[in-house]
Amino acid sequence: RNGRVIHIAHSQGSVITWLAAQRLKPEECKRIEIISFGGAATICTSEFPFARCINYYAVNDPILNVVPSAVKALKSGFSFGDGMQQEIIFLASRTGDPVTDHGLLNPTYLEALVWEGQRYQSLFLSPLGQMTSAAFVGPLSSTVTWFPNFAYEMTRRAVVAMVRILTLLWELVRVTFTRLLGKEERYDPIFLKTL
Repeated sequence: RNGRVIHIAHSQGSVITWLAAQRLKPEECKRIEIISFGGAATICTSEFPFARCINYYAVNDPILNVVPSAVKALKSGFSFGDGMQQEIIFLASRTGDPVTDHGLLNPTYLEALVWEGQRYQSLFLSPLGQMTSAAFVGPLSSTVTWFPNFAYEMTRRAVVAMVRILTLLWELVRVTFTRLLGKEERYDPIFLKTL
């Protein structure tokens, strides 16, 4: 009854969270923190009395095209809410690719997710829990933020290499069939007579 619930939503999960919030009593809302990443709905304390609402959006996330309150905040100078706390936070792209930036475990949102985890640990873990976390979880969290960047770059390089190989194979097949069918274009040299 006295605990705090940290609820994390992504994309359509924000719409589901918004719909579920309509069924909660105000005293239930006061025990819940909402952290939304690339949400299809913006959840704010002016609508629901949650303990905390944070809506993270990558500035090039395609979902921004369907969330009017986030677009309004973006156009008005990146803030939204009662002025005491920023409820919409815009993140710079880490990949430059809008589709990739929308993914929860891709570099743009993952960095904010790790930060929220560190915030949680600093607020709610005992000193012993914080020491344990620093010894074991800390090194893992740096790996978690590093790995998606590495995985994205390796995937991008593999796709580029595959496209190049397929292009070369296509050219090889085209040239081979052209020669086999005797439809090869030939250019006969033109000899100019000099006077």
